[in-house]
Amino acid sequence: MNMHNDFDGFSINLILDEEDDWLAHFVEIPNISAFGEAPEEAIAELKVAWSAYKESCRKHGDPISF
Repeated sequence: MNMHNDFDGFSINLILDEEDDWLAHFVEIPNISAFGEAPEEAIAELKVAWSAYKESCRKHGDPISF
């Protein structure tokens, strides 16, 4: 799945795990991920995680790295 507008040009993968939860994570930055009971919920949670990661990088003067 490719959601360039929502994730600053990064691509995401959606995976259904063995417990029937959805995992959304960045292809380029796999350590940023989120879960949800539905794909839309996992994507929404990934947006929250992405925003928090970017804010942390800004706050500490760190580049977005992967």
